[in-house]
Amino acid sequence: MFNQFFQEAPEIRPSLNIGCLFDIPTGTYFIGKHGESILNGGLMYVTGVGGRGNTFKSTIAHFMSLSAMNRYAQAKALLYDAEPPSISKRRLRSLSKKMDNLIQHDIFDEERATITDSSQMSGNKLFEAIKQYSKSKIDKNKLKENLLTTPFIDDKGNSIKTFFPTIFEKDSLSMMPFDSVDAIYDKNEVGDSGMNVEAMKSSAAKSQMLLQYPAITAPNNNYIIATAHMGDDIVMDPYAPPQKKLTFLKNKLKFKNVPEKFTFLTNNLWITISASVLSHDTTKAPLYPKNSDDNVKGDTDLQCVIVQNLRAKNGPTGMPVEVIISQSEGVMVGLTEFNYIKAFDRFGLGGNIQNYYLELLPDVALSRTTIRSKIDSNEKLRRALEITSEMLQIFNLHNIDSKYICTPKELYDQLKEKGYDWDILLNTRGYWIFEGTEHPLEFLSTMDLLRMRVDEYKPFWIKDKENKK
Repeated sequence: MFNQFFQEAPEIRPSLNIGCLFDIPTGTYFIGKHGESILNGGLMYVTGVGGRGNTFKSTIAHFMSLSAMNRYAQAKALLYDAEPPSISKRRLRSLSKKMDNLIQHDIFDEERATITDSSQMSGNKLFEAIKQYSKSKIDKNKLKENLLTTPFIDDKGNSIKTFFPTIFEKDSLSMMPFDSVDAIYDKNEVGDSGMNVEAMKSSAAKSQMLLQYPAITAPNNNYIIATAHMGDDIVMDPYAPPQKKLTFLKNKLKFKNVPEKFTFLTNNLWITISASVLSHDTTKAPLYPKNSDDNVKGDTDLQCVIVQNLRAKNGPTGMPVEVIISQSEGVMVGLTEFNYIKAFDRFGLGGNIQNYYLELLPDVALSRTTIRSKIDSNEKLRRALEITSEMLQIFNLHNIDSKYICTPKELYDQLKEKGYDWDILLNTRGYWIFEGTEHPLEFLSTMDLLRMRVDEYKPFWIKDKENKK
C-alpha cells in the first residue's frame, strides 16, 4: 500500500572501473549471478578534480575518461576545452598509448570521442546540447540498441540494465564562458560599473547547471568530469574566523570561479595537493628510468602527485594517495601501484631493498632501475601489481571479515596448494564489462581471489583439467 505512491530507486547504479587505486576507495563489492564479486566503484556520475596550476589535474581527468573508454568498448566521450588549446587529439592519443585496448584503435577516427572548445560552444550551449543528447539516448524507439546488460543483479536475481556510458569532460569549469556573461562584456568596458555583476552572473549560471547534473547523469548513464582551479583564499578581514566547506580542505585553499554547489553535488571530489619530481637522491636522474639510457640529471618528466578525495559519497574521505605521472606519457598505473605497496612496509614484495620480486610473481626479478621497463613489457606483472595493491587497499579501507586477510605470499601459496595455476589466475581482468562484449580475458576480481583462498568461491569459467599444472 505504502510503496504504490512512490517509484523505488535502484539499489545499484553501476560505476565504471578505471583502476590506478581509484576503484577500491570509492566502491563496494556485489555478488553477481555466477557468485563472483564485482566491484562497483571508480568513475561515478559526477566527478570533480581540483588543484593549483601545474599539479596535473587535467592529466588525471583525461586518464579517467580514457581508462573508462579503454575498458568499456561502448563508451563515448566529449571533451570540452574551456581554455583552448589545452586539449588536443595528439595529446590524448599520446596518453592512450599505454592502454591495451585503445592503442589498437583510434577513438577519434572511430567517432568514439570528440573535442570541442569555448570558441565553438559557450558553456550554456554545451549544456543544452548535452541535455538534448541525453534525451536521445532514452528514446523509446532506440531502447533496444541503447540499453546494455551489466553483470550486476537486483534483489530478485535479474540482470541490471543501463544505457551505454557517455563521458563529458569539462576542463575547466572555472574558466567556462556563458553567453549571459559575454553579453555583459559586450555592453561594458573594463572598469565600468556594469562589469561588477560579471562574477555573480557566472556563478549563477554554473550553479543552475550543477543543480541539473543529477537529472542528466543517473537516468541516462552519463558521467561528468569537471576540473576546477584552486588557489589561496584571500581574506580581507584579518579578524574573520576561518570557514571550511569541506573537512579536509585547508583553510587557506579554495576553489576559484566555481560555486559552492561544486563541493556537494559531486559524487567524488578529488584534489591534487602537490606535485614533486621523482628523482634519485644521489644521481638526480629519474628514480624509475625507462631504460638504461634514461639517466639525464635534472630530468623532471616523472613526478609524484599527491591526490586526496575531499568528498566521497561511497567511501572514505581525506586519505591522500600518491599518483605517479609522466609529463610525456601520463598516469603511470603500474608504478603508482608499486609505489603504494612499497610505501606500506613493502607489502607483497620479497627480496631486499635493491633486488626484489612480487610475491604473486616470484620468478620475475625487479629492481629500481628495471621495474618501469618490466611493467611496460610484462602483462602478468601489471596484473600482479594490480591485485597486490587492491588487496592492500581492501585491508586498509574496507571493513571485511578477518578470515579474508592474508599476505600476498599466503594467497599465492595456499591457492597453489589447492591446485590453481597462477599463470591462469594472472591472465585475467579485474574490471567488469557489459554482457555480450568480446574480451580475451576472463573476469576475476581481487575479492574473488580472497574468497577462493577460504573455499567460498571457484571461478565459474575455470575448468579443472586446465587449472591443474
